[in-house]
Amino acid sequence: MAALISDGFTRRVAWATWAAAVVLAEAGAALVLVSLDAQIPDNWGFRGYSDITAPAFATAGLLIARRQPRNAIGWLLLVAGLATGFGGFVQEYATRAVIIAPNSLPGAIALAWIASWSFAFFVGPLLTLIPQLFPTGRPLTRRWTPLVWCGAAFVPLVFFLFGLRPGPTENALFIENPLGLRGALADARATLEAPLGAFMAITVAASGVALAMRFQRARGVERQQLKWVASSAGFCALAFVAMLASNTSKPGQVLMIAAFTTLPIAIGIAILRYRLYDIDVLINRALVYGATTGAIAIAFFGGIVVLQALLRPLTSGSEFAVAASTLISFALFQPLRRRIQGGVDRRFYRSRYDAGRTLDAFSLHLRDEVALDAVRADLLDAVRETVQPVHVSLWLRAE
Repeated sequence: MAALISDGFTRRVAWATWAAAVVLAEAGAALVLVSLDAQIPDNWGFRGYSDITAPAFATAGLLIARRQPRNAIGWLLLVAGLATGFGGFVQEYATRAVIIAPNSLPGAIALAWIASWSFAFFVGPLLTLIPQLFPTGRPLTRRWTPLVWCGAAFVPLVFFLFGLRPGPTENALFIENPLGLRGALADARATLEAPLGAFMAITVAASGVALAMRFQRARGVERQQLKWVASSAGFCALAFVAMLASNTSKPGQVLMIAAFTTLPIAIGIAILRYRLYDIDVLINRALVYGATTGAIAIAFFGGIVVLQALLRPLTSGSEFAVAASTLISFALFQPLRRRIQGGVDRRFYRSRYDAGRTLDAFSLHLRDEVALDAVRADLLDAVRETVQPVHVSLWLRAE
């Protein structure tokens, strides 16, 4: 009976947290829609991006918490969704109360101050606790437990660094921090800012190491689960590099937001084991078509440059060079894709590559073989090498 009550209570808490995150996100979206033409200070990303990320994190957390209530990952995602939904709502609320329609809404300064440090409930789980605990909800070994406490320390550390920082609040730069430290206390906070920031960076790096070590030791289903998260994390890393390469431009920021949104999706698929083994197909296709696209782009632009240089004495424009380069790139697509597919299979999917070679060899041998016993032996050998079953036998129907 106690277990039933506990399960029912946790489900109600999960639903309530999810509902709060979604309501906050929708309220923030409504504030954005009613003030689309307002002139406001520019901010990171785009207005209302939290109204997209918050439901994604909260929904993944709800599904996991309902299926596996003892797994901490679901609850961490719910908290992260609630925190980002709250932050997005408060930003729009404060913008309307201070800039768009001054003094039209109460409590804007207090809410902006809370949101200036409560984003730690999103950043902390995402960068430290989830990498440490995924997918079981427990640390890799007991020796990694202190690192979990370091991840949990993100909340008080962010409160100290941002909630008490003098000057404008973190998420609403047009509002002065009402509880910013002054005098000697502000100097002490500034002195501790660098070492505490270094501690947080080390904690994030150590959390990544914990995830990498878990992946190295994992086998079977757990390894497939980790592949989903590793793929999403790799996408986030590429998006981050692209954002920095574009000098933190708006397209780079939008790409970074899209990459972050894949994290709760990947975590949900991994823990709920929905189409779990499709990750190998996704990784394979991403590698093949990503490399093929890059090669075609190099060939296309390189062809334009070379052909323009060669044809400049004969033609006055660049249309012919562009057309010729397009045709060359189109003709190169399939040969390049086959070569890259073979290289990816040889490097990352060796067993599949060896199986393909075995089947090709069997097909060539079967074409010239007429003896039934020899065909039977070759077929059994091919099955053993490709499928690797515990036992294999062949039944031939009698005439």
